[in-house]
Amino acid sequence: MKPRIRIRLAGLLALLPASAIACPGLEVSGLWIREAPPAASTMVAYMDLSNTGTQPLVIDHIAGADFGGSMLHSTVVVDGISKMRHVDELELPAGESRALTPGGLHLMLFRPARPLRSGDTSELTVQCGDQQLALPAPVLKSAP
Repeated sequence: MKPRIRIRLAGLLALLPASAIACPGLEVSGLWIREAPPAASTMVAYMDLSNTGTQPLVIDHIAGADFGGSMLHSTVVVDGISKMRHVDELELPAGESRALTPGGLHLMLFRPARPLRSGDTSELTVQCGDQQLALPAPVLKSAP
């Protein structure tokens, strides 16, 4: 490919929406981070993930720009006791959706770097293999 063509192609890719080149087929809606009490070391994010593409997606990780770490967790009841279990990756077959909800699958966000109050926004990045999708996440007291 001649250098001139590469520059034009890069320019065209820059015009595409982020979701067209990052995590193809992934649509995220209803994204929010629950406000936590002051000085809390953990917060939680919820969202709906949909794969509108024709190929399965594997979400390897979701990171928060304002957090020292994050983990997907599922809530399960064992012998009448509710427990959280780490989820290594989230497979999303073509045409299917998964909801991250209170009491179910959710994203734990650890060690906030700054106080986050209702009305603030923090960026979350969804990792699908070597592709990423960065999204603004509003901090709210309750579900939108």
